[in-house]
Amino acid sequence: MRNARNPRLLASLPSPLRSALAGLAFVAIAASPAFAKPLHYGATLAPPPEAKGSVASGSADILADPDTGKVSVEIEVRGITPGQLAQALVARPIGPVHFHEYRGPDDVIAVLPVPYGPAYRATPTGFHVSLPAIPYAETAKLMGSGLTFADFTAALAAGKILLNIHTDRFPDGEINGKLVPRP
Repeated sequence: MRNARNPRLLASLPSPLRSALAGLAFVAIAASPAFAKPLHYGATLAPPPEAKGSVASGSADILADPDTGKVSVEIEVRGITPGQLAQALVARPIGPVHFHEYRGPDDVIAVLPVPYGPAYRATPTGFHVSLPAIPYAETAKLMGSGLTFADFTAALAAGKILLNIHTDRFPDGEINGKLVPRP
């Protein structure tokens, strides 16, 4: 075992073998995962013009991990209780909260749901949602958008993703917010 730590061992190997080992080391390093930094985005949630009379507000933080293809979601909402969420959507797998890609004035698609369930927790002023590391591809299939994780992160970077919270009072969305980069 003494030779395993002997720096002269590599030097004592024939040149072709040293070259082969160096090449293998390079390939191993080059083929290893990139370990990209998770993408951090956030939104300030407020009523759109169509939600006249709503005083609801909120904030959202998401992390999109390019290495795992997973998205973590934290949402804090004030002025809307879980019982006020769009009940028809609460009962469906897509839930009353989801992300939309706005491609143009009349070209909007729902891309990622925040399914209703135990992740939704009532608070004294509204509700909180915490979904750590949800698999994007599997969850996005619920929306049927066909948007890949790479497409989703590109749309995030282009400022085209909005978070929308649907209620019975405002079925098209009581509050929403555009996701923007966060440090």
